[in-house]
Amino acid sequence: MTQKNSVPEFIILLITVTTIRYISCKKLNTNIDINNQQEYCSNKDDAHSICENQIFDQSSSSKLSTLNMAGASERTFIMVKPDGVQRGLVGDIIRRFEQRGYKLVALKMIQAPKALLESHYEEHKGKKFYEPLLTYIGSGPVVAMVWEGLNVISVGRKMLGATDPAKSEPGTIRGDYAIVTGRNIVHGSDSENAAKREIDLWFRKDEVSNWVHTAERWIYE
Repeated sequence: MTQKNSVPEFIILLITVTTIRYISCKKLNTNIDINNQQEYCSNKDDAHSICENQIFDQSSSSKLSTLNMAGASERTFIMVKPDGVQRGLVGDIIRRFEQRGYKLVALKMIQAPKALLESHYEEHKGKKFYEPLLTYIGSGPVVAMVWEGLNVISVGRKMLGATDPAKSEPGTIRGDYAIVTGRNIVHGSDSENAAKREIDLWFRKDEVSNWVHTAERWIYE
């Protein structure tokens, strides 16, 4: 008489439960509308394993970017001066701002006409260094940029370093790359009013982009 091999009942039960759970989860994952997924994930504990690995589409990222980020739309004007352009530092300056978490919303390379430079530096008109400054900034192309983000004006100034490179801390742009004030690589707005005035001087409104940075939810709370 041959004895039949029997599978323990608890193993059969385990396989059955696992199979049902797998089929249910696959069906659930397929049927959840991605636009309602955030709401579903916040209300259903059982959906945690599905939701934590779900990649959201651009529309969902846009919703995430509307989180409470007071001041995150602040903008500043940054200009890489002719010496910074000639020394190939444009890419590194952009990299520093991007890695900090700021968003580039406008950029152009331009050989600035004298009239534009006179308007930009009008507060220094009559000072001894005014004409040499205009000559210096007008001596070659500059790269004008607008950066956006929380406290970007004050933090941007710290990232540039002191106007006199000799007083700039290592790790700042001027502290790392400049030696004398007359060749200090870069300009940055020093106040909200200055930023608005300078942005309006160098860029038309249609040259400044409004776009959603998909990494914002990883930068701001």
